[in-house]
Amino acid sequence: MKRVIFFLLLLPLINACSPGKETSKDILKRFKTDGYNMSPLKKTVYGAIKFQLPETMEVDYSSTYAYKSTAFTRREYNLGILFSVERFTEGDLYSELMTDYPVVGDDFLNGFHDAYVNRRLESLYQGGTTFKKDVSNKVKFPGTIQVISGQSSEGYNFLYYVTSTLKVDKDYYIFQFICEKEMMDYVFDDFERILASVRKK
Repeated sequence: MKRVIFFLLLLPLINACSPGKETSKDILKRFKTDGYNMSPLKKTVYGAIKFQLPETMEVDYSSTYAYKSTAFTRREYNLGILFSVERFTEGDLYSELMTDYPVVGDDFLNGFHDAYVNRRLESLYQGGTTFKKDVSNKVKFPGTIQVISGQSSEGYNFLYYVTSTLKVDKDYYIFQFICEKEMMDYVFDDFERILASVRKK
């Protein structure tokens, strides 16, 4: 526990805040007192879906960790968490993402997921994955989930990418949470809460 608190204190704690806005110190304190759960969720819309996302997440314009330029990206600066969701269609079967990773039969769900995970592994140093499994039965749509880990290059900290692909009608949405292992141990359930909140728009 002390190790986690120490990790949290090392994260950037000072943000430019308008009067009345919750400070970094407030957010970290609430994270601890709420049993290491992220902030309450608020409605968010992307593509043809809506879902709930922690209210303390802010727009992230870099999106260098997402494949598509149209990705929906957010960042929780205080906890060191990156989030993205990307929409894929059958038209993306002919994109660069799918080169070398053809879909077997009409299994587009696993096809997109496996290609995305493999592309991520190609970008990592000493990358590895857990076994892929079905999403929780609390999630309303067919999906799969997997954790990827690795370094962006030798000497850098290991990052963990929990990646899930959901099929909503004819579209495929790939969700990601990215952070260091110490934080992933606490926020994996928050990622599952986001997936469970996904609905058609």
